[in-house]
Amino acid sequence: MQCPKCKSENVTVELVQSSSKTKKHGNSLGGHVNNAARGVTALCTLGMSNLVWKKSKGNEKTKYKNETMCVCQNCGKSWKA
Repeated sequence: MQCPKCKSENVTVELVQSSSKTKKHGNSLGGHVNNAARGVTALCTLGMSNLVWKKSKGNEKTKYKNETMCVCQNCGKSWKA
């Protein structure tokens, strides 16, 4: 690979993370029933059950987008491959 600016062959190719997207999914019916049962149990035990029974949260899924970047070691120019 050649640098477009100085025509040097001394070029490194790197994979760079350019962006990410996070999707959040809700609890659904099972999670809501779990949280309601947790609240009732907390009232009956004066809040002591909350020390061991944690609240049900939604799920998250993250996707990353990568790009290939080239960097000339002589002149420092960078470009997408």
